Amino acid sequence: MQISRRTLMRSAAAAGAATVLPKISAAQRAAAARMPLSKFLKSDRMVKALRKGVAAMKARPAYDPFSWFYQAAIHGVLPAAVDAERATLAAVNEAEAAKLDGVFQKRYWNQCPHNGEESANFLPWHRGYTYYFERILRLHTEDDQFSLPYWDYEAKTNRKFPKEFGEPFVGGDRNERNPLFMAQRDFYFTRYDHPFAVGLPLLELTDEAVDSSGTLASPVFFGDKETEGVGGGYADEDATTRGLMESRPHDHIHRAVGGIIIQADGSPALGAMSQPPTAGFDPIFPMHHSNIDRLWAVWSCMPGKQWGKLPPADWFNERAWFFWDVGANNLPVRVNEPRRKYFDHRALGVRFEDEDPNCTPLQLPENVSLLAEAPVRRRQARLLTEQPMEISFLPAARTMIPFGQDLKGRLATTRGALAPTAPDTAPSLLVRLTNLDLGFVPATGFDVHVTANADLPLRRDSRSFVGSVALFRHQRPPLGSMGQHAHITAAAHSPGDTFDISNAVASLSDAEISDLKIVVVPYSLLAVPGKETIHLPATELQIRATGIQLLVAE
Repeated sequence: MQISRRTLMRSAAAAGAATVLPKISAAQRAAAARMPLSKFLKSDRMVKALRKGVAAMKARPAYDPFSWFYQAAIHGVLPAAVDAERATLAAVNEAEAAKLDGVFQKRYWNQCPHNGEESANFLPWHRGYTYYFERILRLHTEDDQFSLPYWDYEAKTNRKFPKEFGEPFVGGDRNERNPLFMAQRDFYFTRYDHPFAVGLPLLELTDEAVDSSGTLASPVFFGDKETEGVGGGYADEDATTRGLMESRPHDHIHRAVGGIIIQADGSPALGAMSQPPTAGFDPIFPMHHSNIDRLWAVWSCMPGKQWGKLPPADWFNERAWFFWDVGANNLPVRVNEPRRKYFDHRALGVRFEDEDPNCTPLQLPENVSLLAEAPVRRRQARLLTEQPMEISFLPAARTMIPFGQDLKGRLATTRGALAPTAPDTAPSLLVRLTNLDLGFVPATGFDVHVTANADLPLRRDSRSFVGSVALFRHQRPPLGSMGQHAHITAAAHSPGDTFDISNAVASLSDAEISDLKIVVVPYSLLAVPGKETIHLPATELQIRATGIQLLVAE
């Protein structure tokens, strides 16, 4: 492997940077409230501080807990990316490279709960991760009032990708690279350097991509099932399930920004933000998750919200996650706190400019176990029947997937036997699309309905709606020879997406059951400003699955 002189100089500088710490108060005095990104970017001082902080973190070696690589790897990283960093360090000093050995195997990296954990982990883990990252970034900005902005993409005026993140060079000066830029993003949505185009970028986020209304309408944080509740659930029925906030708008923004990129050989690949093992390397990631954290705070201040089906007390008290914070003398200190610490943003000292300071966010009870009348029983899914078939659906029009006679027969007989003995112990009927393959579908989401009448207007408030296809895939992709900002070069596979159809079929007649089908309704995540965009169908853009399973979760 050949190492260029520029790479050697970068590595040497990075290794030396580990001992040079910014001069800032170790106590990190109370920072300003997090502000909307649209406002943040109007402040030249704030933008310069952000660029300075990100550049300083990127200059650190990968084994340094304060480095950009290390912090991104806490969320997710591929072994090949670690190998590339080690090779860069070893080219200068093997002793420096040796410091990276073993870190990958420890509990500090690949902690994001997108890989087979109960969906209730999603929001508290990302709040803790974003909180400590913010403190480390603040240290490197040398501005003790610095706070992470939140990308306020809900407003129609903020649907374009922010220019400060989309230019390869600062202010067009080719001598100053922009540390906020990343090439592995959707070209038409995020880039401001098209040589033959005006009005850049060419695409912007759609209403469907940013919509959080259904999520914020949830009355509970923890659902009876993992697909319910703004924060998901604890009683795992399927390792791939997601709570409402994780599904919308979180997944949408990841897929839209990462998008599909074209490699040097002309083949398509998934951009960094499209997959958990690479998403944290993108500088827009913290701004997106600062907004997800804000939406949780907004929900918690709405009237009538409740915790719902609480996990047991030991779940809240478990010290399951490891982060790094700024300690004495501005040195890294490992943090291993109980989950419950991350359920109150104000107790952490986090504030948002647009939140009502007079509201009292929903508070966890002092003794969670007092509210749990019985231990939470984890739901187990049992296969009733399977319908192997080649399934493909396109982003340009609805796709109808008929239920076979055996599946409809089992559904009809099982449905009548699902009367619950108590409301929270009701069995559920599940449909799983097996071996789901997203392929390289660009900027398109897919809502799933179960209905006998595919000609009706099918919306998310329809009884037929059972969920959306997961766009931020939760399984680990195949390993390959990818670098630090690796993108996934093969379509990602999963065991499948599972949808609870209990409510959708509860009131159907036998005649309707006999004509039951899955209807997949596509919607665009990106559009030409002022116009509706429908992506044209192509063979490589198909989503595929290998069959349908009917399950009962008890």
